[in-house]
Amino acid sequence: MEITQVRLPDDADEVIDFVVKRTPKRDRVILRSELDGQTAQSLRVLAVREPDGTLAGVAAARTSANLPAGALLVIVSTRADCGRRGLGSRLLAAALAGPGDDVTRVVGCVLDGDQASTEVALHWGFELEQTSITSSCTLAEAPPAEPPGGVTVEVCDDLVFDDEEAVEAMLRASQTNPEFDLGLVLTLPGLRETAAPGQRPVAVLTRFHGRPAAISFALADADQMHLIYTGVDPSLRGRALGRSTKESLHTHAYDLGIRTALTENEEGNAGIRHVNDQLGYTPHSAWRWMMRPLH
Repeated sequence: MEITQVRLPDDADEVIDFVVKRTPKRDRVILRSELDGQTAQSLRVLAVREPDGTLAGVAAARTSANLPAGALLVIVSTRADCGRRGLGSRLLAAALAGPGDDVTRVVGCVLDGDQASTEVALHWGFELEQTSITSSCTLAEAPPAEPPGGVTVEVCDDLVFDDEEAVEAMLRASQTNPEFDLGLVLTLPGLRETAAPGQRPVAVLTRFHGRPAAISFALADADQMHLIYTGVDPSLRGRALGRSTKESLHTHAYDLGIRTALTENEEGNAGIRHVNDQLGYTPHSAWRWMMRPLH
């Protein structure tokens, strides 16, 4: 079976449906964003089809500003009944061909508990970097909470601010999460470029006496959103600003017609996972993030 280039954006929905059917816990919001060439520095999406045109496997390789430096994100998915044919290995090799001089490592993830996929990834040379927990929450109509003295909240879906340097500095300082140590550094320009066509950003900024204090940013696709990041200036922690900022984001999202929120956090990040528990998030899935050198 021949490996061919997928036509984007025309065939994006077919690829998304294929991957989600194979791994139902996959988040469509993030997957659609990952298959958007407009938000990528480089992107190639490949497919293998049966003689009748039915998809047998797909692969995607992406570099972007919101990935660690030198990292190539790779997705490989084959139909369950196509296992042990070497199809996944062929797709991976094709996805890794000619990635660019700046790429030095390959990043991917497998569903925790999917032993077959884990064994394949290890066979391909990947090693476990961290396990992330995805949690979900059903949003309900609720009046916005009255902020404490000195605290104001503003909707900022476009992430444009008169004091952008101060907001950018707060965003950078707030990233004391394990992902930052792996090189996943979030910036306002990078977040602005995250939404794929048909998606929309959802964001709120909390200020403390006018000073940028906390931010929460999500991507929405139809009535579901994925919270990409919530962060608080380290010097202003201990005031429950993380929780109140997420609550404000939930209220804003509900007003936009969004009814379900997903978020992903490293399993050892007890602080934000405690906040999520308080807000009604429950476990959805766990993902094993893995990495290997390019060659």
